[in-house]
Amino acid sequence: MTLHVETGEGWARASLSGELSVYTVEQLKSELLPLLGQESVSLSFAEVTEVDGCALQLLLVFGRQLRRLELLADNPLVSEAFQLLGVALTAPTAGGEDGLE
Repeated sequence: MTLHVETGEGWARASLSGELSVYTVEQLKSELLPLLGQESVSLSFAEVTEVDGCALQLLLVFGRQLRRLELLADNPLVSEAFQLLGVALTAPTAGGEDGLE
C-alpha cells in the first residue's frame, strides 16, 4: 500500500495504490491521520489492486472526521465495493482535476 499526497492551503489530493486490506490497514491509518487537518480531501483509487471490508471501514471512519471527503470513482473494483455499502463516489473530471484548489 502506498499513499501519495499533494497538499495546498486547506486541501489535499491523495492517490492510493496497491493492496488495501486488513494487512495494510494500520499503515493506511497512520498515513491518513496527517490529512485530518485539511478542510477538503480527495482520494483516488486508480492504482488499488485489492480492497476489503476492513480498509473500507477505515476509509468511512476517516471520512466522518473531515469536513469534505471526495472519493473518486476511478477504479471499478473500489467503486463496486463502495456501491455495495451505499456510498456515492465522484466521477473524476477530464485531466484528473477535481476542482479542490
